Amino acid sequence: MNIDLSLNNNTLYAGCEIEEVTGRLNLKTPPEEAVNIIGRNINKILSSKQKDDTSVTLTGAMAVWSYLIVFHAVVHRFTEVWYDDGRNPSLLIAKHG
Repeated sequence: MNIDLSLNNNTLYAGCEIEEVTGRLNLKTPPEEAVNIIGRNINKILSSKQKDDTSVTLTGAMAVWSYLIVFHAVVHRFTEVWYDDGRNPSLLIAKHG
């Protein structure tokens, strides 16, 4: 499973206000509010996870706090958690089980 944390992921940021400024997306919802919205949304996304999905890759440009919220939600639901910045080889950041 791949999870794009960029603001292009409408499912992850559903309920947040996003604006485009000079061709770049910006999160207008304050982080204090967005953390709960993103937390609820990632749990909904993961509820459709296939049982045979043992690996997840987190990708997409976004603030570190957003990665922390998603990482917290996925770390015990998958055997492996990978990070892919699109420039370097994927990096294994958690493995258990």
